Amino acid sequence: MRICFIGDSYVTGTGDETCQGWAGRLCAMERQEGRDVTLYNLGVRGQTGHDIARRWRTETQARIGGRHDGGIVLSFGVNDCTSRPDGRPRLAPEHSLAAACAMMQDAATAHWPVLMVGPPPTGHAVTDARTQALSHALGAACARHGVPFLPIADALRASPLWCPEIARGDGAHPAGGGYGELARLVHGWTAWRAWMDALRENRSSTR
Repeated sequence: MRICFIGDSYVTGTGDETCQGWAGRLCAMERQEGRDVTLYNLGVRGQTGHDIARRWRTETQARIGGRHDGGIVLSFGVNDCTSRPDGRPRLAPEHSLAAACAMMQDAATAHWPVLMVGPPPTGHAVTDARTQALSHALGAACARHGVPFLPIADALRASPLWCPEIARGDGAHPAGGGYGELARLVHGWTAWRAWMDALRENRSSTR
């Protein structure tokens, strides 16, 4: 299965000393368990949902266009919620939702299965309040589009590693331990496991 992970710096894994991030660690776990996955990391640091929506189709088409074994994992929102100099968010919530819905609709047209992982916390109260609200809205939008959604903010906020590593690092991103915890959350997610179980069944049927 060829999987495009599309999003921002948290998808890229900024701050991870191994340069794997959660997507790389997640796919490494699956390969160690015998599943043939190919990772395409399409995270770009600093981008909002609007920025991602403008580029994702071309980048994804080059990697899984015309294939029957492709999938997409979307994850973004923190940059949308960070403050501009005037105190307003970089991207209004309705524009974040519009970007997500447009991507989900376009992916459905291309027959690409989609999962979405919600935005993580940063340990900064204003941004986290906005991302929590956006996460709820994204979850509702995903439900309308039939796309599985994984909220991660509460679990990572309670993590002994995520926010403490952010505080010790650049103030926005964790190190490898935090990304490892996020990878484990996705690894155990029912919707992700359904993808991986189907992959194993397909491999067994072709032997």
